[in-house]
Amino acid sequence: MHYFPFHMKRAFLGLVVVALIVVAVVAVVAVVVVANRHSPSAASPPSTSHTIKATPAEMNTLRAVFFKFKLHNKEMVSTDPIKWGQVISPNGPNTPLIAYDAVDHREWAIASFGLILPASYRAEVSFQDGGSMGIFNKIGSGQWFMTGSPGFPLCAKDVPSVVAHLWGLKNYPACN
Repeated sequence: MHYFPFHMKRAFLGLVVVALIVVAVVAVVAVVVVANRHSPSAASPPSTSHTIKATPAEMNTLRAVFFKFKLHNKEMVSTDPIKWGQVISPNGPNTPLIAYDAVDHREWAIASFGLILPASYRAEVSFQDGGSMGIFNKIGSGQWFMTGSPGFPLCAKDVPSVVAHLWGLKNYPACN
């Protein structure tokens, strides 16, 4: 039988441990690669801009975001009751308009609200001249943010041009 000095046994044992670690890492990487190859990839965003029908959940979210924006800017008090109003024109829909912009990959919404009287003086003033409307946007499945009230009249310049086109907005002389 051959005698190996202790320091050589130790070095050999170290090489065996390193080899086992390398084999384990390679096995883990192989499992991850195979798992990723068979898992569905994230859906790519739509390639064309289009309108979207507002769901009740989105309507509730937009209403809450509008209310939060108005409260934050001290344009309402928490007891001011609101209802859905007509968007675009007096004969327009009583629901928000939503559109997807394939250029900036955002969903855009415009919603109009009416005060249920009696309301605070602050709310009555803030709802004048387009203050009853809100313009909102979100990226992907993120949160809706209200960017502001568009003013009156509602102008195409208040949203990206493709969205304005989808909603039929125009720039009037008063939009300048």
